[in-house]
Amino acid sequence: DDEMIRQMIQVNLTEGRCLKALVLQLYGTGNIPSVKESFIQLLADAQEKGILVIASTQCFTGNVMLGHYATGRALQEAGVVSASDMTLEAIACKSAYLFGRQDLSTKEVGELMGVSLRGEITPPEALSPPPLSSAYQRGIRKGKKS
Repeated sequence: DDEMIRQMIQVNLTEGRCLKALVLQLYGTGNIPSVKESFIQLLADAQEKGILVIASTQCFTGNVMLGHYATGRALQEAGVVSASDMTLEAIACKSAYLFGRQDLSTKEVGELMGVSLRGEITPPEALSPPPLSSAYQRGIRKGKKS
C-alpha cells in the first residue's frame, strides 16, 4: 500500500527523523503491479529529499533489472536504485555500513549499492541474461539455434 510509504516519508520529512533509505521488495526483475504516477512521484520526491530508494526482488533467484519492463523503467527514471541480486540482509548491512561512514552523500551510497564490496552482489557479466519479454523474441532466439 503506497499510503503507508507516503506517510512514513512525510513523517520523516516533517518531524526531522533520519530515514536514510527505503527498501522496496518488488516482483521478479523489479516490477510493481502497475505504473501509478502518484507512487512513482512519491519515490522521486523521496530521492530528492535525500532518502535512498532501493529496489530488491522477492524471488529466491534472479536479480533486479530496472529498465527491462515499463514499471521498472518508471522506477529507474524516478531515481530508484537496483539491489541486483543482493539479499535483504545484505542490503540492510551494506546501506547501514555506507551511511554509517558519514563521508558519503546519498547519491554516492546509491552508486556504491551496485558495486561488490565483499562479494555481496554478483558482477553484471556473471548474471543470467534477462528473460525474454515476448513470444516474438523467443521465436527469433529459437530460430538462431537451428
